[in-house]
Amino acid sequence: MSTTVILSYLLIIVGIVAWASLVPGSRHVGSKFTSCITIFGGAFLFASCFINLVPHIFLGDDPYRFVTPGIHFKIAASVMVGFLIQLLLEQLTRGIEHGHNHCPCCEEEQESVEHHHSHHPHPGHCHTGSVHPVTGLLIGLCIHAFLEGMPLVDLDGDIHQGLLYGIVLHNIPIALVLVGLFINNHYSLWRSLGLLMLFAVMTPLGSLCNIYLLPANPLLQSLIMGVVVGILLHVSVNILFDHDHNNFTITKLLLILIAFTAAYFTPGCPEIYPMF
Repeated sequence: MSTTVILSYLLIIVGIVAWASLVPGSRHVGSKFTSCITIFGGAFLFASCFINLVPHIFLGDDPYRFVTPGIHFKIAASVMVGFLIQLLLEQLTRGIEHGHNHCPCCEEEQESVEHHHSHHPHPGHCHTGSVHPVTGLLIGLCIHAFLEGMPLVDLDGDIHQGLLYGIVLHNIPIALVLVGLFINNHYSLWRSLGLLMLFAVMTPLGSLCNIYLLPANPLLQSLIMGVVVGILLHVSVNILFDHDHNNFTITKLLLILIAFTAAYFTPGCPEIYPMF
């Protein structure tokens, strides 16, 4: 395994723990910052899917294999499968991949923390007492992270940089929401850190399982990438339409344009370099 791959894994893990160390709602991390980084990350993921990941699916290591009838249908179907997988996962995660928790009780509680600087836990229809069901949420997040990490390294050992940077940006709001939930549930420091590390290692673990356990079949790798593209498209589209969609601002437009530009200039798979 190359040093670049190891450093990429460390970037994902350290990034999650570093951002989670900033307590949400504090003077260090406000809701505006979280919203901006979420929109930027969502736009970057969306653009990377079409600029880097989709071209890699169809060019790959052996572009002539797609002359075979039915291959294009299988690739398209894998994208739809990924979309549906993410739709099902959100029944567990409650949309935390979008940068916030869609639980009505938690949203109300978070607003109380931000506006009144106090925390008064209360029970809700999705709570047991006043405790948020973190277990199911973490299971969904770990499956999500495992799947999106599988195609991170291609058959040649190259890192998909667009996917890597998209995952790192995407994990920032997730880490902030997670640590907020841990605080609300009165988790200890070590328990919170252990759960964060569990989530952080799932993406590298997915990549390692793909490298060492699955056959090095170009078509299989393209299908896996198709599933991940479907997952990322679902997440990114929800982010872009879920934040201030009734109050479109010039700030949001600029963030999207900057993210699109950054994705365009982010190196993709080597097969598409000659095209630019």
